[in-house]
Parts: sequence; C-alpha cells; structure tokens
Amino acid sequence: MIKIDKEKALRLFTILDKLWQKKEGICEGVVLPQNLQSNPSDPKECALWLFYCSLPMRGGLVSEDPFKWMYVLKELFPEMFIPEIVCREWTPEKIVNAFQVATKKILNGNGVGISGSGAMGYKADEYAGAWFGNSVVLHKYWGGDVRNVFWGVLDFEEAFRRVDYRHNEAGFKGMRRKIFSLLAIFLQEKGIIPVFPTPIPIDFHAMRILWGTEALILNGCAKPFMPKEKHPKSLEGRLSIRVSEKFIDQIAKWSQKFLRENNLSHLNVNPAIWVLSRSLCSEHFQTGSRKDGNEYVDAEALLRNKEWPKNYRNPCKYCDIEKLCQWIIPAAPYYRWGYLIRISERVPFPYETMHLPGLDLKFRSRRKQRR
Repeated sequence: MIKIDKEKALRLFTILDKLWQKKEGICEGVVLPQNLQSNPSDPKECALWLFYCSLPMRGGLVSEDPFKWMYVLKELFPEMFIPEIVCREWTPEKIVNAFQVATKKILNGNGVGISGSGAMGYKADEYAGAWFGNSVVLHKYWGGDVRNVFWGVLDFEEAFRRVDYRHNEAGFKGMRRKIFSLLAIFLQEKGIIPVFPTPIPIDFHAMRILWGTEALILNGCAKPFMPKEKHPKSLEGRLSIRVSEKFIDQIAKWSQKFLRENNLSHLNVNPAIWVLSRSLCSEHFQTGSRKDGNEYVDAEALLRNKEWPKNYRNPCKYCDIEKLCQWIIPAAPYYRWGYLIRISERVPFPYETMHLPGLDLKFRSRRKQRR
C-alpha cells in the first residue's frame, strides 16, 4: 500500500534525531506529557502507572489532559493502579464512577462529557472495561507486573505478539501497535525496560510529517476524496486515504527497521516529530478552515492574492524541516472522519516576519495541542 523515499526519510529522521538530542529550536524546553509531574519512584509501580496512562492516548485528546486527570485519579483511588486489587474489589461500573469523581474534583464539582468523565468521556464505558479487563490479564498472566511482558525481549514485534489479544489470551484490549509502542517508549525513557528496536507511534502527527515531506509516498493507494453530505465540498478531489490499522501497521514496521538500519533512535525521532507537527504545522494558515470547517485556503488563491492574515507569525520560520515540507495536511478530517487529506501544496510565507531581539527566540503555539 505504501512506498518510501529512503533518501528523504533518512534526511528527515536525521534532522529530527539531532533536534531532540540537542533540545534545540522548537524542542528547547519541551516537557512531554508523561513528565508533567513526578512519576512513582518504585520501578514496578511506575511501570503500572505508565501502563494505565497509555490506555487513553487515542483520538483527538490533548495529550496533557489524560495525564493531569490520571494524577488526580491516582491520588483519590491509588488501589486502581494495582491489578490484584482491581480484580478483587472493582468492576467496570465502579471504575466509571471513579472517573466521574476525579473529573468533578478537577472541575470543582462540574462533571462534563460523556458519563460526566470530562477528558476521559470519549467511550468512557469502553475505557473502563479495558481498564478492568487488562488488570485481570496482568494479574492472571503477568504476575501483576507489566515489566514481565518485556522479559527477554529483543525487539518490539516479539513483545507485541505476547499482548496481541487477537491471537493471544494474555493480550491487552485497547492496545494496538500505536499504544503499545508508546508504552514501550515510556518505559524505556524511564530506564524500566531495556532499549530495543521499537517503531515510532504512528499517530496523525507522524503521518502528517511523513506524507507532507513525501518521505511516505501514497500515490498508489491514495484516491481523490469524494465528499458525502457531512463532508465539506471544498475537499472534493483532494488526494486522501482512509486510515486503517493495516495502513498504520505498515508504516510502524517500516519505521522500526529503518531507524535500526540507520542507527537512529526512536526515543529522539518520536518526540521531535510530535512536537513539530502539533506546535508548528497546526499553526500554519493553510491547515485552518473557515465557515465552520467547510472551506480551506486555496493555494493558488493564496499565491495570487497573498491573502495572509495580518500579524501572521509564520511557524515555518521556526521549522528545521521546512525545506523538506511540500504539502498541507489538516488535522480536522482525520480526527472527525479518519481521513488523511492532502489539501494543497504548502505556500511559503512571502514576507519577512518582524524580529524583536530577545522576544522572538521561540515560537509558541496558541492553539490547544493535540496528540
């Protein structure tokens, strides 16, 4: 389904690897969501904490929100993070109630979202079921210690086969390659498990950067978008692909092999690609929409009329991969309908932005951040 431009991919990943290693540019001073507050000092407790925290990392949630919410949940119900106790004393219904209690504390008594669960309201019942079911699996098959999943593992695919619930009764629900690779990275960053070849978690941000730079070539599988009644007519004919697990898995497996072959680290490339996309790409004028999401900026019109907003901050000025970036891929079609849509070529900002010494050192995104 996919093809890779190896030369562009190597240039892209090499830049990202160095960018995160040196914590330069947009990566300077970044605190990742899993490091917002201190983690448990005991390795087993920390591993279980990160296991439960990885479960809600899906959809269009702002990544910081679940972590902030989980800190409150652990403060109120620390036993929820011990599989043996969950198996013995909890139920999915009781877990949903705990979600509601934690949310009300965060919002000073006001429950919002589905089931009053706030940031965790998206399929809260399903999430609670996965929390309970995975606790049972951890207790029954892995000794209540998620570190045992990785015992003797030499690469990611070996570990994933152990927890793939479609082929293994000792597997985890709600944890496919993206979430499981994220968990592995969390644990590797903390030194809880050894660093072994691991794919980058293939979320929207990774796909946007890879396709936008044409490191990922989809001409053979992407098709002109045919809008239905719920879709903006302005997207008609734009090159698109309906994202599936099979599609994501192909990119994930390739990324692991490619990084290993070129001696690059997933621990550097993953956070760098995420920060660039959500902090810079999301702020580009062309990724936004008008008229309640029904109209996007036309590249030709932008070139012809130069209708740039006043006081435009030009995020591309701060981007280390600007010279590789060719296409605009907005977030809304993916988060709303599951489509990657390449709406137009990226139009470089034709004007110099004002530079104030001492004040223009770093671009700071004004939008809500999305994972």
